[in-house]
Amino acid sequence: MSEDYVVIEEGRARIKVPNPAKYLRPDNVYEPAWAPVFYNPAQTMNRDASVLVLTALLKTQNFEKPVRVADPFSGTGVRAVRYAIEVPGVNEVYANDLDPNAFKLIQENVRMNNVQDKVRVFRGDANAILYMLKSLGYTFVFVDIDPYGTPAPYVDAGIWSTRNHGVLAATATDTAPLSGSKYLAGSRRYDVRLLPNDVGAEVGLRVLLGFMARRGATRDRVVEPLLSFYSGHYYRVFVRVSKGATKASEVLSNQVSYLLICDRCGFRTYTNKIVGDEVCSFCGGPVKLLGPLWRGELVNASFLKILQDLLSNEFSYLQSRGKLAKLLEFLVNEETSLPAYNLITLAKFLKTNVPSVKKVLECLRKAGYKASRTHVAPQYIRTDSDLETLLRCVT
Repeated sequence: MSEDYVVIEEGRARIKVPNPAKYLRPDNVYEPAWAPVFYNPAQTMNRDASVLVLTALLKTQNFEKPVRVADPFSGTGVRAVRYAIEVPGVNEVYANDLDPNAFKLIQENVRMNNVQDKVRVFRGDANAILYMLKSLGYTFVFVDIDPYGTPAPYVDAGIWSTRNHGVLAATATDTAPLSGSKYLAGSRRYDVRLLPNDVGAEVGLRVLLGFMARRGATRDRVVEPLLSFYSGHYYRVFVRVSKGATKASEVLSNQVSYLLICDRCGFRTYTNKIVGDEVCSFCGGPVKLLGPLWRGELVNASFLKILQDLLSNEFSYLQSRGKLAKLLEFLVNEETSLPAYNLITLAKFLKTNVPSVKKVLECLRKAGYKASRTHVAPQYIRTDSDLETLLRCVT
């Protein structure tokens, strides 16, 4: 048993996990899906960010005690244990996993970290556990939906279990469906129209947020992104969930819409009209209608500042501190409410070399427009410029 598992340190926790050396692919890379209990070391930044967000939430929002956290896809229990150890003010953590091996390992890791007084361990289906607890009057200031694959089937239970002004966090590793690369799967899972497009990394993040906003509205809940990002092989979003039927309707009207894209010239615009076989108003080429998706801010600027302050002080020990600091700084300077453009698409239309991002941004700002890089892809930019000016800056 001991050679099949090793003890690692993550954050302030010591966690027993499957020995990565036993589950290597032919290219000598660890494959967490092959292990008897899922643990992915590549998601350390995801978990570090979650500890940071929960801490910031409890610093900025007063909740009635007991302060409860739900971790319905607990795996090894690393998230649950870390919330119990590292986040001041957390009274109870509800850790759950359907797999019997995971259930036993969570219990062992809870004992090893001496958090039996805070962490309750369950074995069951994530939706069933959340709905059961809700029916008994248990709601949570933070619900962490971190499945392997799509979070879509669990968003409803997550929203319903989140306390007023609490946070629902979701991880999506099904990046190909969300981005439109595997558009049939993405369209089916998230109840949207998807097609391959030139800003797939951006589209995936907005499809996920739009889906959560629409599902929230069915329960008269308002969803507000506090922190949302794309990190290569996954999307991670943290949204504040608040009660309010009128506000939920306003969000659907003002923050959720369709995105009309021309892959030929790069033209794009948000629209609430479901169009048919229309052509691009700029170049006459075919257009694609994607959505509905989130069109608003991806982050809350004041909340980001709190996260940065926490990372520089109380949480300077985090293993992914450098990467997290870089991401947060990027997001602070990113115009996340503006549409994303792919410079490769624009350069191809103009039959010219792809220009430097810096050159294009300087040109746009000089012309009086907002413009920024975006963290989702190095060849994307954000701007409120008209397409004619943008193309002129690309040449």
